[in-house]
Amino acid sequence: MTKEKSSTATTTTSSSGVELKARTAFNEINKRAKGQPDLVKKVGAVIVFDITKDGNVQQSWTIDGKKGTIYEGKPLEGTTAQVTITVDDNDFVDLSSGKANAPALFAKGKLKVKGNVMLAQKLSTLFKDQAKL
Repeated sequence: MTKEKSSTATTTTSSSGVELKARTAFNEINKRAKGQPDLVKKVGAVIVFDITKDGNVQQSWTIDGKKGTIYEGKPLEGTTAQVTITVDDNDFVDLSSGKANAPALFAKGKLKVKGNVMLAQKLSTLFKDQAKL
């Protein structure tokens, strides 16, 4: 990954050189989670987000509701995801900001879920306050 400085902001690109808007959303969710550790634990499951751009997975983030952590990458060794959600970068930003909802994205085929779909519904606790940003 590389960081590029501009006069207005720092953007980070994935190893494939694609800039992801989802990174900013995950950074904001992570800030809130660190201030309210129980927020992530309410999820109670390990959920992986595979963020795509032009149909290809560019980066993954893991929400470990068992340990109360959120980090970039696939689950750590010894940890298994109960749910993997694949969604386009722009759709994830809309989802996390409240401009889109998961059932609608799922119905349109823009959000794919592998694993326990019911556990994915617990993510609303993380996105609920995020939508106010």
